[in-house]
Amino acid sequence: MKASTLLPALLLAASLPAAAQTELNTQPVAPAANPRPLPLARPLDLSNYRVSSLGIDLGWGGPYGGLGFSYAHLITPNIDLNAGLGIGIGGKIGFGARYFVSPGRRVSPYLGANISRSGRIDDVNITLDEGTPTEEKANYTMAPSGVLHLRGGLRWQPGRVGLLGTVGYGIRFAGDPVLYATNTGLPPSARMRNLVDALSPGGLEISLGMSIGLGR
Repeated sequence: MKASTLLPALLLAASLPAAAQTELNTQPVAPAANPRPLPLARPLDLSNYRVSSLGIDLGWGGPYGGLGFSYAHLITPNIDLNAGLGIGIGGKIGFGARYFVSPGRRVSPYLGANISRSGRIDDVNITLDEGTPTEEKANYTMAPSGVLHLRGGLRWQPGRVGLLGTVGYGIRFAGDPVLYATNTGLPPSARMRNLVDALSPGGLEISLGMSIGLGR
């Protein structure tokens, strides 16, 4: 090839990459798409429990009585709020909260606190040592009272239906609600007081509950 034709060919070949690069640099660059925010975790996603549930409790000294019914709603994976009513020594109504240590597992310890109000009981007769020389009779009235229940236990939740075993203690904050009238006209004996105190609001709780999940 002659030098007169070789030189233009080399110049053309050298100019092609520069032209391509110039064309690429002039193309508009699309902005990077904004990353989609991750969805917030719901209680249902991180807990083995249904968000809403109905409870049935049987036992002694519980915040909703010896036979109680309650509704609970998870506000975080570990914490629920609950409210209920039931039958004990007089009717009971109250509300509370529970903290579950391991809600993602079938078995989880929990801690809780409830405030409950017991109903009024009038004109109850009680007798000690009936038919003996030490017989003692009393008539008592129990006024409404408020109790703070401090509770703890285990929750077993294999599926929609779970069980809760609970122990706790109720602290009465409304004073002694019991008024006595005795057959002797004297104050009731320590034995009589201890018996009635065991029936009055507050004190030891031992209960077993069932939790029935609602929804999906």
